[in-house]
Amino acid sequence: MTVGVIANPASGKDIRRLVAQGSVFNNREKVNIIRRVVRGIEALGGRRVLIMPDTSELGAQALEGLALRLEARILDLPVRGDAGDSTAAAARMAELGAGCIVVLGGDGTDRAVAKGCGDVPLLPISTGTNNVFSRVVEGTLAGLAAQCVAAGLVDLARVTRRAPRLAILIGGVLADAALVDVTRVADPFIGSRALWQPQRLREAVVAHADPAAVGLAAVGGCVAPSGTADGRALYVRFGPGGRRVLAPLAPGLVLPIAVREHRCLDVGETVALDREDGTLALDGERELEISADQAVGVQLRADGPRVVDTARCLDEAARRGVFER
Repeated sequence: MTVGVIANPASGKDIRRLVAQGSVFNNREKVNIIRRVVRGIEALGGRRVLIMPDTSELGAQALEGLALRLEARILDLPVRGDAGDSTAAAARMAELGAGCIVVLGGDGTDRAVAKGCGDVPLLPISTGTNNVFSRVVEGTLAGLAAQCVAAGLVDLARVTRRAPRLAILIGGVLADAALVDVTRVADPFIGSRALWQPQRLREAVVAHADPAAVGLAAVGGCVAPSGTADGRALYVRFGPGGRRVLAPLAPGLVLPIAVREHRCLDVGETVALDREDGTLALDGERELEISADQAVGVQLRADGPRVVDTARCLDEAARRGVFER
């Protein structure tokens, strides 16, 4: 009955606080959330919590002065201060038998964790900006749900779903993967990573099209509201000659975006991106620099991480009498 906790100290602090109206998610609140998660785990008899070390020592701050009946410790891992910390921590938690991993961050943090967690279910808590994969969840409830999953108090098949994955193939070889969207951008360098200029967008593959989201998922949702139903993805080509949609590309930044064409992709289908110099943004942030001599493809796969539905989990637990004392 082990639960892992991964908190990204850098989430909720990027350039969208300057170019848009993104709110700042400070580390003190992340510490408080970790505390509430641990208390929820403890309340249902959790025995062990493993926390990722980080540059801001969020986990250490959360455990300071917290009298607990369970074992809670910081993993002994090197800290580099980048996304690799989350991937390494997830892999180590899986090795140590974690039954669920709670993730505090944005979609980029979830993407990093998904690279290392294997089949361990994830429970994402949104502490980032343009979050589609992550959702706003009260930490106490997240802790309760995570313990229900880790301890086998609920039926895993009923309270989790398998998320899709967008595999990035360069020269036919897997180079990286995204959980929400992959976007080809005209910018030649990664730079400040975040996307907020629609005129720089060239192509996108969206696994979660949702008009009630923010970012490329919202663009996809405004173009085709049901485009990613039944496990499909949506391919979008930007530019004049088609239609214009109004979509929130970042918090407080609602802009008209020119869409030349769009179509749905089935699981296993690969779309070849145009050969041009630029960058690839994964889940809303520029991550890979590409050149015109590279063959880049994006393939929709059904083997993404298993994700906990907190509300469904707690409902199932209540029906099973988990909370009766």
